[in-house]
Amino acid sequence: MTNFKSYLREAHDRLKDELIHKLLEAGWTKMTDGRQLYELTLSELVEEYKDTKRYRRIF
Repeated sequence: MTNFKSYLREAHDRLKDELIHKLLEAGWTKMTDGRQLYELTLSELVEEYKDTKRYRRIF
């Protein structure tokens, strides 16, 4: 069971890193509330990424 938890943590961290990288490429450095991207939860990063993709389609 411990191995599964470590794999899950590794996948979680890898996804967070990937989303942060994509948001940085899109020009984000920090949130409007002053938090840095690395301070966001995975859920918050996913929502920001979705919003960024949605915004880019409009323009």
